[in-house]
Amino acid sequence: MTFDRFRDLSRTAGLVPVWRVAALEHDPGIEIIKGTLGKHSFAAALAQTSLTKNEQRRITHATDDIRRIERGVAKDSFVVARDRAKGTVVAFEYVASPTEIWQAKGEDVLTAKKLELFVEKKRTQTALLVTADLAKAIAAAGLRDEAVEEIDDALDGHGDVAVVKPGVRLRVIGEEEWVEGAFARYHVEAVEYVPKTGDRLRVYYYERDASAAGNHRHMPRAGFYDAKGQQPFKGTFRSPVPLARITSRFNPKRMHPVLHVVMPHNGIDFGATTGTPVYAASAGTVHSAGDSGPCGNMVQIDHEKNLSTAYCHLSRFAPGIHAGQHIEARQLVGYVGQTGRVTGPHLHFAVKRGGVFIDPMALKMDGVRTLPPSDRDVFAKIRADLDVALENVPLPSADGVATTDDKDDKDENKDEPGGEE
Repeated sequence: MTFDRFRDLSRTAGLVPVWRVAALEHDPGIEIIKGTLGKHSFAAALAQTSLTKNEQRRITHATDDIRRIERGVAKDSFVVARDRAKGTVVAFEYVASPTEIWQAKGEDVLTAKKLELFVEKKRTQTALLVTADLAKAIAAAGLRDEAVEEIDDALDGHGDVAVVKPGVRLRVIGEEEWVEGAFARYHVEAVEYVPKTGDRLRVYYYERDASAAGNHRHMPRAGFYDAKGQQPFKGTFRSPVPLARITSRFNPKRMHPVLHVVMPHNGIDFGATTGTPVYAASAGTVHSAGDSGPCGNMVQIDHEKNLSTAYCHLSRFAPGIHAGQHIEARQLVGYVGQTGRVTGPHLHFAVKRGGVFIDPMALKMDGVRTLPPSDRDVFAKIRADLDVALENVPLPSADGVATTDDKDDKDENKDEPGGEE
């Protein structure tokens, strides 16, 4: 096998397209092996592939001189190109992020380097008016789908904003990152949350200096803070449908809206349109995924501390999801639907502890972190710059958009499904 395939393409229009291992996918003499770390080390993740132990060692030691790849985060991925005839690895990549990629290639010796990628960052300034749900508002504003999860992360825990109702307005300062001329990811820098009534809220993304971060190990390296430099935090459980409205709460004495008898509502319902993504509330192992009868298409996940979660009435499951599969927090499990005994599309989310239903809202284990004095001057400058950017975004009018108060929620629940029967 010649090594011409590994030559970088010539520079055109001032940009050298960086050669990637994926370029070998259509080579009949090459087998491509892909994987992610999950909870494993890099070596343990490679051990789950069909690579020989000798080839695994060649890969893990290839980058020793520039970066020891031992442990990463769950989303870190790798791709390996193996010569089908010889069974030897001719190239691999370890991807920590769209801009942090280590690559090694060679027939006898794998020579490694960190890829020098052309990265372009573009600031976006957007205003949203929620008339139905957040996902539709984001689409109407021309933002990318990734903005739903990003805005959810930004607002999570900051005041009572988990319920985004019609009439809510948002101003969002974001940044698109383009790598090698292709969109790679979207990042939120600041969000202003403006309810139709009540106080508005602003949150700002702040990344602490690496040298100072070690002085306060309880503080995360980066995250979203309010104007006072405070950051709420929760336990391991997150909303399965980011920023969706809760349309029916946990109620052991609920009158069933379809059967018209007193029957417990053993979970909470999130209002969302069919096809809205549903994510795992926490890391765990899939107990089952299939038709459950009254609960329709359902995924059940077992978690630590004898907890389990259920996601009901799904229109369809995430591709490949199956019993015994390890699931990370925020991993896609399915899509909102109205299968089973229901009157409209929504997600019924239930939680058990030791086999007994509990109120999912009881899982909230929150607190507040405050930036240390050493960070406050830097944070204040970043906040001031972002405040100017937010003020420059025209805020749309919410006139004519009907809000939904608590009484309306109760009336709406008459048409909501009963959840797990």
